Amino acid sequence: MKNSVPSQVLLFCCLLQINCSFAKKIEKGEHSSLGTKCATHQCSSGWQPKEDHLEISAPTGTDLDTACCEATCALWTCGPNFLANPEYSSNIGASDQVCCDRTCLDDFQCPINTTTRGNKHRGASIEECCGPICGVFTCTDGWLDDTSVDSRLGEKPEDCCVESCSFFNFSATPGYVTNEAALHVAGSNVSTCCNTECFLLTCPKDFRMPEELNETVGNLETCCSPLCSQFSCPAGYVANPSATPDFGNSTSVCCLPTCATYTCSGDWANSTSSSKLAGTNLTDETCCEVSCQGYSCSADWLPKEGVAADAGNTDTICCDKTCAIHTCSAGLRKRNETIFNSTRGDTDAICCEPTGCGVFDNRTAKEVAGCNSVVEDACEASFVLFTVPIDNATNNTYSVACSWWGAKGLPVCRNTGTPLVGCTVSM
Repeated sequence: MKNSVPSQVLLFCCLLQINCSFAKKIEKGEHSSLGTKCATHQCSSGWQPKEDHLEISAPTGTDLDTACCEATCALWTCGPNFLANPEYSSNIGASDQVCCDRTCLDDFQCPINTTTRGNKHRGASIEECCGPICGVFTCTDGWLDDTSVDSRLGEKPEDCCVESCSFFNFSATPGYVTNEAALHVAGSNVSTCCNTECFLLTCPKDFRMPEELNETVGNLETCCSPLCSQFSCPAGYVANPSATPDFGNSTSVCCLPTCATYTCSGDWANSTSSSKLAGTNLTDETCCEVSCQGYSCSADWLPKEGVAADAGNTDTICCDKTCAIHTCSAGLRKRNETIFNSTRGDTDAICCEPTGCGVFDNRTAKEVAGCNSVVEDACEASFVLFTVPIDNATNNTYSVACSWWGAKGLPVCRNTGTPLVGCTVSM
């Protein structure tokens, strides 16, 4: 048996009450009173064996990685203004200087037309930390200048420029075509870079898109045509119900003429009836009324002037009364019927004269100063006219009948009749 001790020896030692412990070989990995040999320890991730790890041991109770190994940069966290570098991960060390790269500070002082690359970039010199600004970059080949980033660090179009519509690909979006005018305009969407075909648009109420325009480039104004439903017919016209859903924007297409626009012919006159004027069956019979032109006035009525073309079929509308049917007031008589029966009028002032005017019937006025010069045969058939002032203001004419005074023993014609004013006399 390996390292066995005879039982007799053990018993002897015990009887003598002496230390019965005996040395033995410590197998690899086993602990001794002096600790653990580092040669038997495998360092954890991020640790590397110390150079003398084959000769040293870790005291009992100590951390084996700490006693036997050294920390590498893989365990180190870089401080402000330093960045970790994977290439340093196996370095033995625990400091920014050993494990990290210095970064370019945000306030690094760079020459004109350059700017700092910032604290995400490694470096400590102008060459490492400064780069050109976009303000000195030239945008070409479809890229356009973007002045809003002139002070920004940039060395590529993607950094300093904006895409023009020449880059925009709309092939997967049907209904759009290239807008040639926008090729040199900044943009990356269909509204900026493309022209729209009509079929993508939605026409407003009372407008519709003609089928032949579906694949035509346009806008609402050019793609949508008005329907008659949106057209307002002018006075004298009404909407044509059968044309309401049709394309149209004119009176001739969308409206029907009413009787209000009709010109009546012959003895017909335009009606004043609102129901007739609203009709759309345009004939003399449906749109017109009999006109005064075709009306015959009753006896003792005369055609009224200026109404021949007006609608009417009665004496009251188409004719004027004559004095023949006028009744004079008391104290008046009809004027000389042979002269005034056909006179247009219906008042005493026009149709009547004082009753005493009958004395002048069948008498003739003499152009003499009085009756004295009138011979006997003509005396009783004559009268004279006198013009005298009335109330010392207005001249008026009165008539005086001549009378032969032969029966009175005076063979002379005298103007001794009653003077009358307002009589109708024959001249």
